[in-house]
Amino acid sequence: MRTNYFVSTAVVLTFALTACSSDSTNPGSITPGAVSLSFATTGSTTTSSSVATNPTGVLALAASTDSLVITKAQVVLARLELQRSGATCTSTEVAGDDDKVDVSSCAELELAPSLVNLSVSGGVTQALNSSIPSGTYSAFEAKIRAVEAKKSASTGFLAAHPEMVGASVRVEGTFNGKAFTYTGAPKAELEGLFNPPLVADSTGANITINVDLSNWFRTSTGTLVDPATANAGGTNAAMVSANIARSFKAFRDDNHDGRDDHGSDDGRDR
Repeated sequence: MRTNYFVSTAVVLTFALTACSSDSTNPGSITPGAVSLSFATTGSTTTSSSVATNPTGVLALAASTDSLVITKAQVVLARLELQRSGATCTSTEVAGDDDKVDVSSCAELELAPSLVNLSVSGGVTQALNSSIPSGTYSAFEAKIRAVEAKKSASTGFLAAHPEMVGASVRVEGTFNGKAFTYTGAPKAELEGLFNPPLVADSTGANITINVDLSNWFRTSTGTLVDPATANAGGTNAAMVSANIARSFKAFRDDNHDGRDDHGSDDGRDR
């Protein structure tokens, strides 16, 4: 049985919305009246470790005599919702979400689960770009978690991705030259307030979720661990699940560069 670790991150997103024209030649531009969600990956360095990216599209980590190369990293986006300003929500069950108590009846944008392939070489991946009804929105909610076959949307997702049954994260690569596959079910919830509220008319908005892959398979002292030992029942399963759950941060990023538009140090608006 997998152990699930849940981290709820509440952030206040201070938005200064400006009109953005669509540009079919620029995939990073924002379509008017649309909201998009991106994932950015970053690494960090310490005195006892190093992080390197290269043109082959991998994340290479080293600490002491150990080396870890991540060639593929995937996360399950089980839900993304937008809440209208002044809406009164009631508790309902969301398609594709294994949480039975949720505030979703007031959501104007509610999507089926999706599998996001993170850029292991440090880039930005656009997970979705969806039109939203005109109006004013006060908050958003995104969830990283495993999905269960309770609704038609989740049944279709699991049929297309049977390797993600019971899992929210899947990673492939090598540890000291030996191939590994890690699957786990950590949970992360990100909630944000639009301040001022997001007005969906001729404007668009992008939210980026930053993921620090470099610390997923590390101890608190910076030592690398074999991801194979973090699978269900492994000696490092609990630690790695907790590392992954707290590695997500959300912020406003209209230019899709993977950086907070307001320049806060930790990726969160104040």
